[in-house]
Amino acid sequence: MLKKSNNKSLKESTDKLKDRIAKLSEGAEQLVKDTGMPVQGSSNPPNDLLENLIPECDDHVFWLNFKKAAPMLFCAMIEDNEEVKRVRDMSFMEELIKVKSLLGLMGAKLNQGDASVDIIEYSMATSMLENKFSVLKSLNTTVEGDNEKKMTLNIQGTNKSVVIDLEKFRQCITFEDRQPSERNQTAADYMTKVEEIDITNITEEEFVERACANIGDIKKTQNKTLEKDSFIKIFKYTGDFAKLRSQSIKLAAQEERCKYFGQDHKQYFTALQKTVNEEEKAYEASSQIIFDKLSISPEMFERSQQHLMSDPSLQMELFNIGIKMEQPPGKAPEELKKELVVDLVKQSNDFAFDLFKKEYLDTMQQDPMIMPVLISAIAHDWVFKNHKWTEE
Repeated sequence: MLKKSNNKSLKESTDKLKDRIAKLSEGAEQLVKDTGMPVQGSSNPPNDLLENLIPECDDHVFWLNFKKAAPMLFCAMIEDNEEVKRVRDMSFMEELIKVKSLLGLMGAKLNQGDASVDIIEYSMATSMLENKFSVLKSLNTTVEGDNEKKMTLNIQGTNKSVVIDLEKFRQCITFEDRQPSERNQTAADYMTKVEEIDITNITEEEFVERACANIGDIKKTQNKTLEKDSFIKIFKYTGDFAKLRSQSIKLAAQEERCKYFGQDHKQYFTALQKTVNEEEKAYEASSQIIFDKLSISPEMFERSQQHLMSDPSLQMELFNIGIKMEQPPGKAPEELKKELVVDLVKQSNDFAFDLFKKEYLDTMQQDPMIMPVLISAIAHDWVFKNHKWTEE
């Protein structure tokens, strides 16, 4: 009976743990989508992570700032509001007493070898108590020389610290007798707002005027580089302008390539290289027109890009903008239903990769960067030759 009971208890505890992990996983997945952050390898993490489970779950050094600085700043923020301060102090005492009491009771049960102890439940509870205790401990931290007018926070994971003028800090805070509604942020909240300009039925002059109006005043940093919002808008509109000006190039290019498609692979590749060069020149010329209108130099834009690209969130934002730029203008034909598009994409890509491996592997030594462009062109041209749908 004891063994059966233990097995039942273990199953119940395991089910609870599975439910808890499932809910956390669902929340983490949603947070990744909402923030739009680049998270590489998260869908297929290596199994050897589980071999060092506790160290892997431990906090990264810099992460400690979120657990330590945040509660300290919150406490300093409400110091002048007696009502909230009183609730804060009561909460601190209640949580500290509860943590101490629970740890004492759990430790005693474990030391007694009590058979009713659910190890999984105790492990989960211990983790929660550790998180509470880290917050409580941070609230009892001070630095030599700190007082009611000054607070110093050491930035964990660096050799720097932050000194806060508490008087000025509190002057920036207003307490209100209301609580506005909250919502989870989405990826769109992190991104620069850029108004789309429909490039169908618009002249080049009209596009430039609207783009410059949407970009507005150019904002620069102290280092004479573009601020993020200005850079993003210029990046977006120069790309769209180049797309507008190269529409005829793209259409003529596909017709030219298809003369050699499946017949003369060398000539096909030469035609593609010619198109790439023409599109690059069109992009440079289009960019220069926008730059001249905004009175900025290509060198400033390049410096700004080098400076801003160290930010992973900006990299993801530019990646998303790049994907949108590749989308053809106008609406898709009604005949191209989802199932048909998926089937065409699969067939055309299978064909493109097979042809690439047979005919173009050696060519890649001359120009390896053209590989994705080549595969994309072959796939589009396969669809055009077999189903009469153009690249656009």
